[in-house]
Amino acid sequence: MRSALCIATLILVPAIAQADTIVENTNTSGFPGTFNYVGYNSSNVAFGQPVATEFLAFGGRFHLSSGSSEAAFASQTMVTAKQNGVTLIVPYSNAVPDPNLFQRTIAFNPNLIGPWQLTVSNPNYNSLVVNTSAIPASLPPPPFITGVTISGTSGTTTTPTISWNAPAVTAPTGYNQATRVFIFDLNNNKQEIFRTDVQPGVTSVTVPGNIPGFGALSPTGHYGVLVRDDYRTQDNATNGASSQSFFDFHPNATSQFSGPVNIPVSSVNTVGATVYSFNIDVSHGQSVNLDPAAALGYIFSIGVGNPNFATVELPNLGLSHPYDLYVWNGTSFVFAQQLGANTLYNFGPGGVSRFEVLGIDASLGLDPNNSTAFVSQVTFTGDGQFTGTMTAITAVPEPSTWAMMILGFAGVGFMTYRRRNQAALRAA
Repeated sequence: MRSALCIATLILVPAIAQADTIVENTNTSGFPGTFNYVGYNSSNVAFGQPVATEFLAFGGRFHLSSGSSEAAFASQTMVTAKQNGVTLIVPYSNAVPDPNLFQRTIAFNPNLIGPWQLTVSNPNYNSLVVNTSAIPASLPPPPFITGVTISGTSGTTTTPTISWNAPAVTAPTGYNQATRVFIFDLNNNKQEIFRTDVQPGVTSVTVPGNIPGFGALSPTGHYGVLVRDDYRTQDNATNGASSQSFFDFHPNATSQFSGPVNIPVSSVNTVGATVYSFNIDVSHGQSVNLDPAAALGYIFSIGVGNPNFATVELPNLGLSHPYDLYVWNGTSFVFAQQLGANTLYNFGPGGVSRFEVLGIDASLGLDPNNSTAFVSQVTFTGDGQFTGTMTAITAVPEPSTWAMMILGFAGVGFMTYRRRNQAALRAA
Protein backbone atom coordinates (compact mmCIF):
# COMPACT_ATOMS: atom_id res chain seq x y z
CA MET A 1 0.00 0.00 0.00
CA ARG A 2 2.79 2.42 0.90
CA SER A 3 4.54 1.55 -2.37
CA ALA A 4 1.42 2.33 -4.40
CA LEU A 5 1.11 5.70 -2.65
CA CYS A 6 4.66 6.65 -3.59
CA ILE A 7 4.03 5.79 -7.22
CA ALA A 8 0.92 7.98 -7.24
CA THR A 9 2.93 10.87 -5.79
CA LEU A 10 5.63 10.50 -8.42
CA ILE A 11 2.99 10.66 -11.13
CA LEU A 12 1.21 13.75 -9.72
CA VAL A 13 4.20 15.98 -8.95
CA PRO A 14 5.42 16.54 -12.54
CA ALA A 15 1.83 17.11 -13.67
CA ILE A 16 1.51 20.06 -11.25
CA ALA A 17 4.91 21.50 -12.21
CA GLN A 18 3.99 21.51 -15.93
CA ALA A 19 0.46 22.94 -15.49
CA ASP A 20 1.45 26.56 -16.13
CA THR A 21 4.15 27.50 -18.64
CA ILE A 22 5.10 30.56 -20.68
CA VAL A 23 3.80 30.35 -24.25
CA GLU A 24 3.59 32.52 -27.37
CA ASN A 25 0.37 33.82 -28.88
CA THR A 26 -0.58 31.28 -31.52
CA ASN A 27 -4.36 31.31 -31.78
CA THR A 28 -5.32 35.01 -32.08
CA SER A 29 -5.59 36.20 -35.68
CA GLY A 30 -3.59 39.36 -36.35
CA PHE A 31 -1.53 39.03 -33.15
CA PRO A 32 1.56 36.95 -34.02
CA GLY A 33 3.91 35.27 -31.58
CA THR A 34 6.96 37.30 -32.69
CA PHE A 35 7.45 40.22 -35.05
CA ASN A 36 10.34 42.13 -36.55
CA TYR A 37 9.80 45.03 -38.93
CA VAL A 38 11.28 48.23 -40.28
CA GLY A 39 9.06 51.27 -39.82
CA TYR A 40 8.78 54.67 -41.48
CA ASN A 41 7.11 57.72 -39.89
CA SER A 42 5.37 60.30 -42.06
CA SER A 43 6.93 63.12 -40.04
CA ASN A 44 9.72 63.95 -37.62
CA VAL A 45 7.08 64.60 -34.94
CA ALA A 46 4.41 62.30 -33.52
CA PHE A 47 1.86 63.61 -30.99
CA GLY A 48 4.09 66.59 -30.26
CA GLN A 49 7.26 64.59 -29.64
CA PRO A 50 10.30 64.10 -31.91
CA VAL A 51 10.50 60.70 -33.60
CA ALA A 52 12.89 59.01 -36.02
CA THR A 53 11.70 58.94 -39.61
CA GLU A 54 13.01 55.34 -39.91
CA PHE A 55 13.16 52.77 -37.11
CA LEU A 56 13.20 49.08 -36.19
CA ALA A 57 10.51 47.43 -34.04
CA PHE A 58 10.62 43.90 -32.67
CA GLY A 59 9.23 41.74 -29.89
CA GLY A 60 6.49 39.22 -29.27
CA ARG A 61 3.33 38.34 -27.41
CA PHE A 62 3.74 35.99 -24.45
CA HIS A 63 1.43 34.78 -21.69
CA LEU A 64 0.79 31.82 -19.39
CA SER A 65 -0.73 28.69 -20.83
CA SER A 66 -3.50 28.85 -18.24
CA GLY A 67 -4.66 32.31 -19.31
CA SER A 68 -3.94 33.79 -15.89
CA SER A 69 -3.95 37.54 -15.28
CA GLU A 70 -1.84 39.22 -17.96
CA ALA A 71 -0.96 42.21 -15.75
CA ALA A 72 0.28 40.01 -12.90
CA PHE A 73 2.36 37.89 -15.27
CA ALA A 74 3.78 40.89 -17.14
CA SER A 75 4.81 42.71 -13.96
CA GLN A 76 7.28 39.91 -13.12
CA THR A 77 8.39 39.03 -16.65
CA MET A 78 11.52 40.21 -18.44
CA VAL A 79 12.08 39.83 -22.17
CA THR A 80 15.57 40.33 -23.59
CA ALA A 81 16.56 40.46 -27.25
CA LYS A 82 20.00 39.51 -28.63
CA GLN A 83 21.50 39.96 -32.08
CA ASN A 84 25.05 40.57 -33.37
CA GLY A 85 26.45 41.16 -29.89
CA VAL A 86 23.68 43.62 -28.95
CA THR A 87 21.43 42.84 -25.94
CA LEU A 88 18.31 44.93 -25.26
CA ILE A 89 15.39 44.83 -22.87
CA VAL A 90 11.98 44.50 -24.55
CA PRO A 91 9.42 46.18 -22.25
CA TYR A 92 5.81 45.21 -21.72
CA SER A 93 3.33 47.45 -23.52
CA ASN A 94 0.18 48.06 -21.52
CA ALA A 95 -2.07 48.22 -24.57
CA VAL A 96 -5.73 47.54 -23.80
CA PRO A 97 -6.68 46.14 -27.25
CA ASP A 98 -3.29 44.63 -28.12
CA PRO A 99 -2.83 41.72 -25.68
CA ASN A 100 0.34 40.22 -24.21
CA LEU A 101 2.54 42.67 -26.10
CA PHE A 102 6.27 43.12 -25.42
CA GLN A 103 7.79 45.55 -27.91
CA ARG A 104 11.00 47.56 -28.40
CA THR A 105 11.61 50.34 -30.93
CA ILE A 106 15.10 51.56 -31.83
CA ALA A 107 16.69 53.78 -34.45
CA PHE A 108 17.23 52.07 -37.78
CA ASN A 109 20.48 50.10 -37.99
CA PRO A 110 21.18 48.01 -41.11
CA ASN A 111 23.27 45.63 -38.97
CA LEU A 112 20.24 44.74 -36.83
CA ILE A 113 17.65 43.63 -39.38
CA GLY A 114 18.41 39.94 -38.80
CA PRO A 115 16.54 37.62 -36.41
CA TRP A 116 16.43 38.51 -32.71
CA GLN A 117 16.74 35.82 -30.06
CA LEU A 118 14.06 36.58 -27.46
CA THR A 119 14.38 35.15 -23.95
CA VAL A 120 11.23 35.38 -21.80
CA SER A 121 12.05 35.02 -18.09
CA ASN A 122 9.82 34.89 -15.03
CA PRO A 123 11.02 33.70 -11.58
CA ASN A 124 7.97 31.43 -11.24
CA TYR A 125 8.33 29.54 -14.52
CA ASN A 126 10.86 28.04 -16.90
CA SER A 127 12.27 30.50 -19.45
CA LEU A 128 11.06 30.50 -23.04
CA VAL A 129 13.53 31.16 -25.89
CA VAL A 130 12.24 31.97 -29.39
CA ASN A 131 13.59 33.70 -32.50
CA THR A 132 12.02 36.36 -34.66
CA SER A 133 12.40 36.16 -38.42
CA ALA A 134 14.77 38.46 -40.32
CA ILE A 135 13.79 41.55 -42.34
CA PRO A 136 14.87 41.34 -46.01
CA ALA A 137 17.15 44.25 -46.88
CA SER A 138 15.34 44.75 -50.19
CA LEU A 139 11.83 45.11 -48.69
CA PRO A 140 10.29 48.44 -49.85
CA PRO A 141 8.20 50.72 -47.59
CA PRO A 142 4.42 50.73 -48.03
CA PRO A 143 2.97 54.06 -49.23
CA PHE A 144 1.80 56.49 -46.52
CA ILE A 145 -1.89 56.99 -45.81
CA THR A 146 -3.01 60.54 -46.72
CA GLY A 147 -6.12 62.71 -46.64
CA VAL A 148 -7.25 61.79 -43.13
CA THR A 149 -10.48 63.42 -41.95
CA ILE A 150 -12.54 63.32 -38.76
CA SER A 151 -16.30 63.69 -39.13
CA GLY A 152 -19.26 63.75 -36.77
CA THR A 153 -21.99 66.10 -35.58
CA SER A 154 -22.50 67.71 -32.21
CA GLY A 155 -24.40 64.61 -31.09
CA THR A 156 -21.79 62.13 -32.29
CA THR A 157 -18.51 63.77 -31.35
CA THR A 158 -17.61 60.85 -29.06
CA THR A 159 -18.11 58.35 -31.90
CA PRO A 160 -16.29 60.11 -34.76
CA THR A 161 -15.61 58.51 -38.11
CA ILE A 162 -11.98 58.51 -39.26
CA SER A 163 -11.55 58.37 -43.04
CA TRP A 164 -8.50 58.38 -45.32
CA ASN A 165 -7.31 57.97 -48.88
CA ALA A 166 -6.07 54.49 -49.78
CA PRO A 167 -3.05 54.66 -52.11
CA ALA A 168 -2.63 52.00 -54.77
CA VAL A 169 -0.65 49.12 -53.25
CA THR A 170 0.96 46.00 -54.68
CA ALA A 171 2.50 44.01 -51.85
CA PRO A 172 5.87 42.34 -52.50
CA THR A 173 5.85 38.61 -53.24
CA GLY A 174 5.31 36.63 -50.03
CA TYR A 175 3.73 39.57 -48.16
CA ASN A 176 0.19 40.73 -47.53
CA GLN A 177 -0.88 44.36 -47.20
CA ALA A 178 -3.02 45.47 -44.27
CA THR A 179 -4.17 48.79 -42.81
CA ARG A 180 -4.44 49.14 -39.05
CA VAL A 181 -5.91 52.01 -37.04
CA PHE A 182 -4.85 52.78 -33.46
CA ILE A 183 -6.17 55.44 -31.06
CA PHE A 184 -4.20 56.72 -28.07
CA ASP A 185 -5.32 58.74 -25.07
CA LEU A 186 -2.88 61.65 -25.15
CA ASN A 187 -4.08 62.88 -21.75
CA ASN A 188 -3.14 59.53 -20.19
CA ASN A 189 0.50 58.76 -21.05
CA LYS A 190 -0.38 57.99 -24.69
CA GLN A 191 -2.20 54.84 -23.61
CA GLU A 192 -3.32 52.74 -26.59
CA ILE A 193 -7.09 52.38 -26.15
CA PHE A 194 -8.35 51.15 -29.53
CA ARG A 195 -7.08 49.05 -32.42
CA THR A 196 -8.80 47.70 -35.47
CA ASP A 197 -7.52 45.93 -38.59
CA VAL A 198 -9.51 46.93 -41.67
CA GLN A 199 -10.26 44.84 -44.71
CA PRO A 200 -8.75 45.66 -48.13
CA GLY A 201 -10.60 48.54 -49.77
CA VAL A 202 -12.05 49.86 -46.49
CA THR A 203 -11.10 53.52 -45.94
CA SER A 204 -12.95 54.53 -42.78
CA VAL A 205 -13.49 53.46 -39.17
CA THR A 206 -16.14 54.67 -36.73
CA VAL A 207 -14.95 54.75 -33.13
CA PRO A 208 -17.38 52.76 -30.94
CA GLY A 209 -19.28 54.52 -28.19
CA ASN A 210 -18.08 51.99 -25.63
CA ILE A 211 -14.48 50.95 -26.28
CA PRO A 212 -13.81 47.64 -24.47
CA GLY A 213 -11.65 48.23 -21.41
CA PHE A 214 -11.89 52.02 -21.78
CA GLY A 215 -15.41 53.33 -22.31
CA ALA A 216 -16.40 56.34 -24.41
CA LEU A 217 -14.23 59.12 -25.77
CA SER A 218 -14.56 62.39 -23.87
CA PRO A 219 -15.82 65.31 -26.02
CA THR A 220 -13.07 67.49 -24.51
CA GLY A 221 -10.41 64.76 -24.53
CA HIS A 222 -7.25 64.81 -26.61
CA TYR A 223 -6.61 61.70 -28.69
CA GLY A 224 -4.01 60.53 -31.16
CA VAL A 225 -4.69 58.49 -34.31
CA LEU A 226 -2.11 56.25 -35.95
CA VAL A 227 -3.06 54.86 -39.37
CA ARG A 228 -0.49 52.23 -40.32
CA ASP A 229 0.05 50.62 -43.71
CA ASP A 230 1.77 47.21 -43.30
CA TYR A 231 3.50 44.57 -45.37
CA ARG A 232 3.62 41.34 -43.34
CA THR A 233 4.31 37.67 -43.82
CA GLN A 234 1.44 35.50 -42.64
CA ASP A 235 2.88 33.21 -40.00
CA ASN A 236 3.51 33.20 -36.27
CA ALA A 237 6.93 34.84 -36.68
CA THR A 238 6.17 37.77 -38.94
CA ASN A 239 8.51 40.28 -40.52
CA GLY A 240 7.81 43.21 -42.78
CA ALA A 241 7.66 46.97 -43.19
CA SER A 242 5.26 49.64 -41.95
CA SER A 243 4.51 53.24 -42.90
CA GLN A 244 2.95 55.23 -40.06
CA SER A 245 0.89 58.43 -40.29
CA PHE A 246 0.12 60.28 -37.04
CA PHE A 247 -2.76 62.67 -36.37
CA ASP A 248 -4.39 64.05 -33.23
CA PHE A 249 -7.82 65.50 -32.49
CA HIS A 250 -10.40 66.64 -29.95
CA PRO A 251 -13.79 64.98 -30.61
CA ASN A 252 -15.67 68.26 -30.26
CA ALA A 253 -13.58 69.81 -33.08
CA THR A 254 -16.03 68.27 -35.56
CA SER A 255 -18.80 70.57 -34.29
CA GLN A 256 -16.96 73.87 -35.02
CA PHE A 257 -17.95 73.77 -38.71
CA SER A 258 -20.24 71.45 -40.65
CA GLY A 259 -18.56 68.73 -42.69
CA PRO A 260 -15.45 66.60 -42.14
CA VAL A 261 -12.30 68.14 -40.66
CA ASN A 262 -9.08 67.51 -42.59
CA ILE A 263 -6.31 66.45 -40.22
CA PRO A 264 -2.71 67.41 -41.11
CA VAL A 265 0.61 65.67 -40.61
CA SER A 266 2.78 67.69 -38.23
CA SER A 267 6.53 68.32 -38.42
CA VAL A 268 9.14 70.82 -37.27
CA ASN A 269 10.74 73.11 -39.83
CA THR A 270 14.27 74.50 -40.06
CA VAL A 271 13.57 77.34 -37.62
CA GLY A 272 11.86 75.11 -35.02
CA ALA A 273 8.24 76.04 -35.78
CA THR A 274 5.49 73.39 -35.82
CA VAL A 275 4.26 72.90 -39.39
CA TYR A 276 1.09 71.07 -40.46
CA SER A 277 1.11 69.57 -43.97
CA PHE A 278 -1.93 68.53 -46.04
CA ASN A 279 -2.48 66.36 -49.10
CA ILE A 280 -6.12 66.62 -50.16
CA ASP A 281 -8.14 67.12 -53.36
CA VAL A 282 -10.02 70.44 -53.59
CA SER A 283 -12.53 72.01 -55.98
CA HIS A 284 -13.30 75.59 -56.90
CA GLY A 285 -15.62 77.09 -54.29
CA GLN A 286 -15.70 73.92 -52.16
CA SER A 287 -15.47 74.59 -48.40
CA VAL A 288 -12.65 72.70 -46.70
CA ASN A 289 -12.20 72.52 -42.92
CA LEU A 290 -8.50 72.75 -42.10
CA ASP A 291 -7.34 71.80 -38.66
CA PRO A 292 -4.04 73.31 -37.56
CA ALA A 293 -2.98 74.06 -34.04
CA ALA A 294 -2.14 77.53 -32.87
CA ALA A 295 -0.97 79.38 -29.81
CA LEU A 296 -0.99 83.06 -30.80
CA GLY A 297 -1.68 82.61 -34.51
CA TYR A 298 -0.71 80.71 -37.62
CA ILE A 299 0.34 81.04 -41.24
CA PHE A 300 -1.42 79.29 -44.14
CA SER A 301 0.59 78.54 -47.31
CA ILE A 302 -0.32 76.67 -50.50
CA GLY A 303 2.00 74.03 -51.96
CA VAL A 304 3.69 73.88 -55.35
CA GLY A 305 1.12 74.12 -58.15
CA ASN A 306 -1.88 74.41 -55.79
CA PRO A 307 -4.82 76.75 -56.47
CA ASN A 308 -4.79 79.89 -54.32
CA PHE A 309 -6.94 80.48 -51.26
CA ALA A 310 -10.20 82.23 -52.27
CA THR A 311 -11.90 82.76 -48.88
CA VAL A 312 -11.40 82.05 -45.20
CA GLU A 313 -13.73 81.81 -42.19
CA LEU A 314 -12.38 81.52 -38.63
CA PRO A 315 -13.98 79.81 -35.61
CA ASN A 316 -15.58 81.37 -32.56
CA LEU A 317 -13.26 80.86 -29.58
CA GLY A 318 -15.07 83.33 -27.36
CA LEU A 319 -12.56 86.11 -27.98
CA SER A 320 -13.61 89.63 -26.92
CA HIS A 321 -11.99 91.09 -30.05
CA PRO A 322 -11.66 90.19 -33.76
CA TYR A 323 -8.71 88.42 -35.35
CA ASP A 324 -5.99 90.30 -37.22
CA LEU A 325 -5.76 89.10 -40.81
CA TYR A 326 -2.61 89.62 -42.94
CA VAL A 327 -1.95 88.66 -46.57
CA TRP A 328 1.33 88.00 -48.39
CA ASN A 329 2.20 90.58 -51.05
CA GLY A 330 5.16 88.68 -52.47
CA THR A 331 7.78 90.01 -50.07
CA SER A 332 6.05 90.43 -46.70
CA PHE A 333 2.77 90.10 -44.82
CA VAL A 334 0.61 93.23 -44.89
CA PHE A 335 -2.41 93.96 -42.73
CA ALA A 336 -5.73 93.31 -44.52
CA GLN A 337 -8.38 93.93 -41.85
CA GLN A 338 -9.75 92.80 -38.52
CA LEU A 339 -11.98 89.77 -39.00
CA GLY A 340 -14.67 88.58 -36.63
CA ALA A 341 -15.37 84.91 -35.92
CA ASN A 342 -17.70 83.08 -38.32
CA THR A 343 -17.29 85.90 -40.85
CA LEU A 344 -16.44 85.02 -44.44
CA TYR A 345 -13.50 86.96 -45.92
CA ASN A 346 -12.96 87.00 -49.69
CA PHE A 347 -9.35 87.50 -50.79
CA GLY A 348 -10.46 88.98 -54.13
CA PRO A 349 -9.70 88.08 -57.75
CA GLY A 350 -6.98 85.46 -58.02
CA GLY A 351 -6.91 84.79 -54.28
CA VAL A 352 -3.71 84.64 -52.25
CA SER A 353 -0.95 82.08 -51.80
CA ARG A 354 -0.37 82.85 -48.10
CA PHE A 355 -2.14 84.54 -45.24
CA GLU A 356 -1.59 84.95 -41.54
CA VAL A 357 -3.97 85.15 -38.60
CA LEU A 358 -2.94 86.78 -35.31
CA GLY A 359 -4.81 87.96 -32.24
CA ILE A 360 -5.46 84.65 -30.49
CA ASP A 361 -5.24 85.26 -26.77
CA ALA A 362 -2.40 83.45 -25.00
CA SER A 363 -4.81 82.93 -22.08
CA LEU A 364 -6.72 80.39 -24.19
CA GLY A 365 -3.73 78.09 -23.93
CA LEU A 366 -4.10 76.65 -27.44
CA ASP A 367 -1.50 73.91 -27.74
CA PRO A 368 0.68 74.26 -30.88
CA ASN A 369 1.04 70.46 -30.87
CA ASN A 370 -2.75 69.88 -30.89
CA SER A 371 -3.96 69.75 -34.47
CA THR A 372 -7.63 70.26 -33.60
CA ALA A 373 -7.29 73.26 -31.33
CA PHE A 374 -8.39 75.63 -34.09
CA VAL A 375 -10.44 74.65 -37.15
CA SER A 376 -10.59 77.10 -40.07
CA GLN A 377 -12.74 76.90 -43.20
CA VAL A 378 -11.26 77.89 -46.57
CA THR A 379 -12.19 77.72 -50.23
CA PHE A 380 -9.91 77.70 -53.28
CA THR A 381 -9.82 79.55 -56.59
CA GLY A 382 -9.68 76.38 -58.66
CA ASP A 383 -9.65 72.60 -58.73
CA GLY A 384 -6.58 70.57 -57.86
CA GLN A 385 -4.63 69.27 -54.91
CA PHE A 386 -3.86 71.14 -51.70
CA THR A 387 -0.44 70.10 -50.42
CA GLY A 388 0.13 73.26 -48.45
CA THR A 389 1.08 73.90 -44.86
CA MET A 390 -0.01 75.74 -41.75
CA THR A 391 2.48 76.89 -39.20
CA ALA A 392 1.71 77.57 -35.56
CA ILE A 393 3.01 80.84 -34.15
CA THR A 394 3.95 80.71 -30.49
CA ALA A 395 5.50 84.20 -30.48
CA VAL A 396 5.17 87.03 -32.99
CA PRO A 397 8.49 87.06 -34.92
CA GLU A 398 10.66 90.12 -35.38
CA PRO A 399 10.55 91.48 -38.97
CA SER A 400 14.10 90.26 -39.61
CA THR A 401 13.06 86.65 -39.03
CA TRP A 402 10.19 86.58 -41.54
CA ALA A 403 12.48 85.74 -44.47
CA MET A 404 13.95 82.77 -42.59
CA MET A 405 10.50 81.50 -41.66
CA ILE A 406 9.18 81.77 -45.21
CA LEU A 407 12.19 79.83 -46.48
CA GLY A 408 11.45 77.20 -43.87
CA PHE A 409 7.81 76.98 -44.98
CA ALA A 410 8.84 76.76 -48.62
CA GLY A 411 11.22 73.93 -47.78
CA VAL A 412 8.47 71.97 -46.08
CA GLY A 413 6.16 72.60 -49.03
CA PHE A 414 8.81 71.33 -51.44
CA MET A 415 9.40 68.23 -49.28
CA THR A 416 5.65 67.53 -49.30
CA TYR A 417 5.53 67.94 -53.09
CA ARG A 418 8.61 65.73 -53.54
CA ARG A 419 7.24 63.03 -51.20
CA ARG A 420 3.92 63.02 -53.09
CA ASN A 421 5.70 62.48 -56.40
CA GLN A 422 7.91 59.75 -54.93
CA ALA A 423 4.80 58.01 -53.63
CA ALA A 424 3.25 58.21 -57.09
CA LEU A 425 6.37 56.68 -58.62
CA ARG A 426 6.33 53.84 -56.07
CA ALA A 427 2.64 53.19 -56.76
CA ALA A 428 3.36 53.05 -60.47
